[in-house]
Amino acid sequence: MEIGILSILLFGSMFLFLISGLPVAFVLGGLAAVFTAIFWGPESLYIVVARTYGMMSSTTLVACPLFTLMAVVLEKSGVGEDLFEMMHRWSGGVKGGLAVGTVFACTLIAAMSGIASTGVVVMGIMALPAMIKRGYDKRLATGCILAGGVLGPLIPPSIGLVLYGTMAQVSIGELFAGGMGAGLLCSSLIIGYILIRCHLNPELGPPIPVEERADWGAKMASLKGVILPLLLIIAVLGSIYSGIATPTEAAAVGAFGAFVCSAIHRRLNWELLKSVAYTTIRVQGFIMWILFAAQAFAAVYMGLGASRMVISLVEKYEVGWWTMLIGIQVVWFLLGLVIDCWSILMITLPILLPLLPIYGFDPLWLGVLYAVNTQTGYLTPPFGAMLFMMKGIAPKEVTMNDIYASIVPFVTTQLVCLTLCIIFPKIVTWLPDLIFG
Repeated sequence: MEIGILSILLFGSMFLFLISGLPVAFVLGGLAAVFTAIFWGPESLYIVVARTYGMMSSTTLVACPLFTLMAVVLEKSGVGEDLFEMMHRWSGGVKGGLAVGTVFACTLIAAMSGIASTGVVVMGIMALPAMIKRGYDKRLATGCILAGGVLGPLIPPSIGLVLYGTMAQVSIGELFAGGMGAGLLCSSLIIGYILIRCHLNPELGPPIPVEERADWGAKMASLKGVILPLLLIIAVLGSIYSGIATPTEAAAVGAFGAFVCSAIHRRLNWELLKSVAYTTIRVQGFIMWILFAAQAFAAVYMGLGASRMVISLVEKYEVGWWTMLIGIQVVWFLLGLVIDCWSILMITLPILLPLLPIYGFDPLWLGVLYAVNTQTGYLTPPFGAMLFMMKGIAPKEVTMNDIYASIVPFVTTQLVCLTLCIIFPKIVTWLPDLIFG
């Protein structure tokens, strides 16, 4: 059977089962097992096991549960509360200032956690009710938290970049440096949009009344809330960039630092340890099952001849550089509507890797483009995991329609960031070049 027909059958079945509501890991893993047994016989099912075992033996992946542990501890440590209090005091007097401060706090949380849910949960619980109480437009308030929260998979330490670096054999330290530049650009675009929108229409984000604003003494005192986050960021990223520690070792440093932050805030107790352990195991189990299943799915598809098909199509139709690059971004964006970013990486990267030398794509640059692009998947329905998480923690007056409407301008800012990173690759590569030469 031709690979083109097989591709239609394989991906058609995948989308059909996903739409029916089956878990992503079961769909990908099940299809991998079924297609392996059909085309190569039941005895060839060892391929699925071998690919899974091969991924499990990667020492770099040890960083994933450690970064997840760090994120979960930080979520419960009280660091986010101090950050929001500091932003509240410093930016509350500006039009849209609370929303700007919330995005800035989300950026710092992203640089400590590496996953999307931490910033969304922490700021959703604290900042959203505070902004609505102050008269902020609920869609602006909700959207800025969602957009700021999903910077986690882009700004290091990003689990997605760890996985990409492991598969593409790219330095994770360089990927982290590239992700930092793109992440700060995306954060700046979000903040710029909020300031312009609230300047044109102050009712969307009214400033705090003069009599309620903090004096300079209170502002300076609140700066202590940023000390621990900065020290933790320096400990994790500084140890990687300086060459003192590998990403896995830096993840262990970050996890230990998160526990120290929790102890300083007097949150470290037996109940917290139990809750953190349970949540970390649940989140990491979810991630790893998806990774194993997607790896098996990709292995079967590659075994059926996907790489040869893609290369032959490229040569036959003489696909240009820009056409291929834009096509990759469109595929990533569309897949983000229905599956998670880790599955997207595992399915598409084995097909794309043979094309890198043909087109001369910098794998570092392409990896950061992947992170910028797929962060939109957290905010776009029907998958949009953060949308449903926000509904679970938002006040009752924030409806699901409000949440869907809130993300439209912020997904646009993410796409603008992606466009700028494509047109000006130095946004991604200048910091890795500076640090690693």
